Amino acid sequence: MKKILLLLLLTSFFSNAQESPISLKKNEVRIDVLSIITSGKFGVSYERFLKKDFSVGVSASFFNSKTTEEDFDAGFRNNLPSYEVNPYVRYALSKSKSRYYFAEIFASANDGDFKEVVRLIDNNVGYYTTQKSKYSDFALGGSLGYKMYFKEKIALELLVGFGKNLFNTDKSPDIVSRVGLNLGYRF
Repeated sequence: MKKILLLLLLTSFFSNAQESPISLKKNEVRIDVLSIITSGKFGVSYERFLKKDFSVGVSASFFNSKTTEEDFDAGFRNNLPSYEVNPYVRYALSKSKSRYYFAEIFASANDGDFKEVVRLIDNNVGYYTTQKSKYSDFALGGSLGYKMYFKEKIALELLVGFGKNLFNTDKSPDIVSRVGLNLGYRF
């Protein structure tokens, strides 16, 4: 009788101590499908789950949009982003591991082309011309999002956040947005 009671206690202890299957998977890769469709931006992310509520990751975005390039060339916009790399730290705001809200703090290293109209003087004659140059900047920001899993491995994530460029603000965009609808796989 004592052996059976001890066996039942050990079984219940180990069954309660086991983590959910999704918690055992510590890595996730995602693709930003919203940006591909709407703005010609290809974004890919990797996330590593460290503790119960914390994770870290990095995302990279590469811009390739004919419409944005045409707007830049026509003078409707003065910067044309080429890439963005965002390391981030996340904290889960909900207790569920399969559906939860999260808050994120991120950094953004971003680069692109800048175009401005400048006035030049040549032989005492002033004229205006367009000059193109490169910009590089670094931003800090925050995001909020919601993530859900299907079959404990397919991730769907909605993310909205903004950051502010800090150093080269005369050429780089003032605000860096971090908006996405990501589809991923957790393993």
